[in-house]
Amino acid sequence: MKHIICNLFSQPVTLVQVNVEGIADFFENTIKPNVKGCSEGKSQKHLTNYHNDENVFELYDELNPLGQDILNACNFVYQEILNHDSDLRFTNAWINECEVGGEQGLHNHCNSVLSGTVYLRTDEHTNIQFPNRFKTSDIVCQLTDDFNQERENQFGHYYHKDTATFTIRTGDCMIWPSYLMHGYDNNQTPGRLSLSFNTLPNSLNCLYKL
Repeated sequence: MKHIICNLFSQPVTLVQVNVEGIADFFENTIKPNVKGCSEGKSQKHLTNYHNDENVFELYDELNPLGQDILNACNFVYQEILNHDSDLRFTNAWINECEVGGEQGLHNHCNSVLSGTVYLRTDEHTNIQFPNRFKTSDIVCQLTDDFNQERENQFGHYYHKDTATFTIRTGDCMIWPSYLMHGYDNNQTPGRLSLSFNTLPNSLNCLYKL
């Protein structure tokens, strides 16, 4: 049947490529031997964070070119895709290393408007998951007819899916609104390595400084 679909108020998850050559080696040779990692989060398993309450772009000059590439991408998303006028800045940026069998439970980020992750070490198993914000409520009484999760939609739509899963490559930088839940489970990538970040605008409505 001939038809048109309007994606009403859809949420952008943007993928760009950045240059991460040498960053994983810098982590192994400089950061990991000298920084005590944190692996005590309730929603994580076999996952260690480094500088998770700091900004690695302020701590290491060697990471500044990568930081500028990421910030340029974030400003593109914020201004050109989401139609804001303000420039963004990093509030924090940290490194994550996850072993096989590890996980990062579903979570979102506060004190931020755009968040994201750059992938430094991946393989064919590396992925990230976003749950559907508009799936059937577990707490509200409503008439439901469950979707067929197994059958792929002939038009390529994902309206029937509870979770969107993206396969990741080294150098991928994914950027999303900070309120979106995201995570992964049962990691199968040895030494999965990534750099995550949060951003805030320098001003609100180009008037109120933050």
